[in-house]
Amino acid sequence: MEPPTLPISASAQKKRRRPALACEACRRRKVRCDRNLPCGTCVRSKNALCTYTTQATTNNTNASTLGRKHRDESPKHGFPQSGSAALALPEPILYQPLPTPRHSAPSSTRAADSDDPSPIHIPGLTASAGEHSGPADFGLWQPVIQPRPAPVAAVPSGSVRDTASTPGSSSNHGSSSTVNSLVDRVKQLEQQLSDLMVRGDDRDEMAAVESTVMREGLRYSRGCVSKTRFFGQSHWMNAADMLCRLVTFAKKFENEKTTYLYQGLEKCKNLGRIIKARRTPTFATISIGKNMPSREVADALIDAYLRTFESVQRIIHIPTFKAEYERYWQKPSEVNEPFIVLMQLCMAIGATFHDERFTSRNLAIQWFWEGMFWLMMPCEKSRMTMTGLQIRCLMHYLRHTANIGCDLSWIGAGSLVRTAIYMGLHRDPKGLVKMTPYRAEMRRRLWASILEIALQSAIDAGGPPLVSARDYDTEPPANLDDAQLVEDMDSAFPVPKDAKTFTQMTVPLALHATLPARLAVTARVNDFRSDTVYEETLRYSSELSSALQRMMQQLKSHREISQFAMRYAQFMTYRLFFALHQPIIPLALRNPIYYFSRKVSVDTALRLCENSLLTPGKDGAGAMRPADTSERDFLWLTVNGAGAYRSVPFQAVMTVGLELIHQKEDEIKNGPSMSFAGPEFRGILDAVTGWSRARIKSGETNIKGHALSVLLVAHLQVLEAGVDDERVEKHFERACEERVTECYDLLKELVGDDVPEEGVGIGAPDIHDLDMDFEVGTDMLGEWDWESMDNGGFISTLNFGNIDMMFP
Repeated sequence: MEPPTLPISASAQKKRRRPALACEACRRRKVRCDRNLPCGTCVRSKNALCTYTTQATTNNTNASTLGRKHRDESPKHGFPQSGSAALALPEPILYQPLPTPRHSAPSSTRAADSDDPSPIHIPGLTASAGEHSGPADFGLWQPVIQPRPAPVAAVPSGSVRDTASTPGSSSNHGSSSTVNSLVDRVKQLEQQLSDLMVRGDDRDEMAAVESTVMREGLRYSRGCVSKTRFFGQSHWMNAADMLCRLVTFAKKFENEKTTYLYQGLEKCKNLGRIIKARRTPTFATISIGKNMPSREVADALIDAYLRTFESVQRIIHIPTFKAEYERYWQKPSEVNEPFIVLMQLCMAIGATFHDERFTSRNLAIQWFWEGMFWLMMPCEKSRMTMTGLQIRCLMHYLRHTANIGCDLSWIGAGSLVRTAIYMGLHRDPKGLVKMTPYRAEMRRRLWASILEIALQSAIDAGGPPLVSARDYDTEPPANLDDAQLVEDMDSAFPVPKDAKTFTQMTVPLALHATLPARLAVTARVNDFRSDTVYEETLRYSSELSSALQRMMQQLKSHREISQFAMRYAQFMTYRLFFALHQPIIPLALRNPIYYFSRKVSVDTALRLCENSLLTPGKDGAGAMRPADTSERDFLWLTVNGAGAYRSVPFQAVMTVGLELIHQKEDEIKNGPSMSFAGPEFRGILDAVTGWSRARIKSGETNIKGHALSVLLVAHLQVLEAGVDDERVEKHFERACEERVTECYDLLKELVGDDVPEEGVGIGAPDIHDLDMDFEVGTDMLGEWDWESMDNGGFISTLNFGNIDMMFP
């Protein structure tokens, strides 16, 4: 007979003095547990089950134990906890690692032997920051920093009961009461999680999650490569990734050399080469001071320069310049050569505003190369003077007004900055040798202009600004008129006027006050190592907006400021909003969290279109007409100029056109809606057609902008007409063929009738062509190389070697 089994008394059972905080697998293996859910040990061992033991004496749990458990729980897992919704114990989870996204970026803090789970969709958000649909050339948009996981979906109780009853769990660790307690706990957590998702008083928790999403880095293009050049984020070509459908159409005809469209474009390109070759001066014609116009024309050109560029960027001292200018016309032989070069460059810039067709373009290019020849002459140290710096600054402006290799001006700007630093302009005159107030103020003025040149060229090229606030201590110029500055060692420093008093320095000082904010934005967007956290983007945008608002309030308080100066200041400052927000537009089209970037981009585009007189006129026929000479000057700058004066208006028009296309696509999906901006947007697209046509008439040989504006309008037409996909490309092709034929006639008018027919045929590419072959989807018919016409081949003709890389 077997002995009777005696019941074990409660006192004989071993009691635990503290709750078991480690998971069951770690306790069984006797290894350290990080108490996450799932814990790191289970993740590394690929254990499919990570559970925690439920304590039977939950009612006796003291407050200190709950507080300690709340602190131990990692904030990276699960929703923020508050009030009754807080989870007292971790729920069991059947963990199965998800496949890592193809484009996910590894975190710098991730252990080498760990496999972090992929981000899980956050309920309540239409689209997470983890993945966003983007242009076909980019694939999926991925965050630089992986989003934190959202709460894991509740596991059905039945599956938990089955899991808990397996030999690896309940059979090894507890009785059936423990399993029932675990199932009850899971049901309770399911209810709490359901209440958390629908309860109205927990909206702050969802806001915290959205804020976390905004703190995560976004993956978007930080630049693109074109052969030997890298364009950073602020370069306007980076915005072309939004033109996916139009780019796809352009690529299709890249190799179809038998089509009428390809042959027409190739003929336009060769006509452009002929026009550029005729503008190129020969080495024998480079003679300083031998190509002077009449006194009447020279006076008009100098006056045009003084009322435009000199009113916004101070380079010369006007009284001193005018006195020397008069002496030149009285006795030309008594004026030194550097002043003749300086005077010619001023006239060359003024020629941009002399007439609408820029009839003096060839003469302006001739004067530019005479200035380059002067800088190349022997004894380079003798060029390191204030006049030499002024000549370099004016040559930089002339590159952009006369389209002389302006796409390489950032290289020359770097040389200009280093030359100025080598001459000590980065140090305030108070810390240098004693000098007259005239010399001290001219140094401050010239340094402020050089900083602006470095900043604007960096924005154009998509490169770093090459200078920071730590690199100089030069104070801003004083609010003085030129007449107050006299070259006299015994003269006292003149008393600066109040900021409310208008002077010749009012506009340059207002621009200079926004330099720190613009410098910070440029450094951020063009630094490939900078973060892409959206919250930081909003902060930089807010600081830039505040600085520009103060600038506009100051400028509007002075009625004496010309319309040219007002429009120029807005044009050169508000363009930075494109660099900040346009890369995020593809995300904003699919995720409302980023809608602010879409709105800022559209608002900036409308402002710049109005600024460039590309909005519909009051009569509704064509673009707005200039009201006075000052407005006309700015219009002619955008028509005759190049660089930013061409790319920024086109960038604005492209943004407006894309916004209108997206509105039409939304109407197709969701039904018609009332849009008050539709007619205004369409009027801008119609106005830009006339603007691009005027540019070709004034000597522009690049027809790419004209063709793309036509494609935008054609895209809207097919959306409005409901044309099927098979007929869309045919419509695009017909629209482009019409514009190419028009451009060919305009270019042939510029060339003249003495060009043989074989001179405009399909020829081999020029050795100096800079093929726009972008890997990111902006290859706009790369073999036709429209952008290469920016560089006129001057270096080759004059045999200057790489001198363009050293001088502005």
